[in-house]
Amino acid sequence: MGDAIVADVGLTLAALVEAVPESSRPGPEPNPGPGEMELTDPLNGSTVHGALREALPEDAIVVLESPSSTLALRNQLRLSRPGSYYFSAGGGLGFGLAAAVGVQMAEPSRPVVCVLGEGSAQYAITAFWSAVAYDVPVTFLVLRNEEYAILKWFAEVEQITNAPGLDLPKLDVASVAEGYGVTAHLASDRDGVAGALATALASSKPELVEVPVAPGMALF
Repeated sequence: MGDAIVADVGLTLAALVEAVPESSRPGPEPNPGPGEMELTDPLNGSTVHGALREALPEDAIVVLESPSSTLALRNQLRLSRPGSYYFSAGGGLGFGLAAAVGVQMAEPSRPVVCVLGEGSAQYAITAFWSAVAYDVPVTFLVLRNEEYAILKWFAEVEQITNAPGLDLPKLDVASVAEGYGVTAHLASDRDGVAGALATALASSKPELVEVPVAPGMALF
């Protein structure tokens, strides 16, 4: 399969620039940046992340475990400050909720937003208790699509039909979080999402914003 080189990203790119001869082709057009998706009901995951982009403080940290909207978040947000993005490349189902509590405890001066799906939340749901017990002011943003969308996508790739256990109807993470003592907000339109996130981020306590989103993958 070839060789793998483990190295500093910046140094590697600098070395590549020196090694690659100059091209006569015109350079690509500049990336226009994140764009707005057409508003839908329920919202597209990309729209939710657009609202998050506007509400997110410059020094914020994002812990991400929303597999079906991972690409959308990366396309909508521009996280350039070191130590601002935590993501499990694979093999760590359920890391997000608990990791966000730990990251916030390690970085008390920076706001932390945990972005996850309602399925991902189930693996470490008791981390809500830890956030409340230790006064950890994480903001949890739950995208509720009522399915394991990423596994449905995998099933399509593998040409598997009618895979069982991939629908999650009526899974109410907001109520579960409230049972642990987390203040929860429900939002279903773009302005409501932005307002709820602003409120949660301004709080000194753990707070959750749950948003119903359209099923399927959100890419842009």
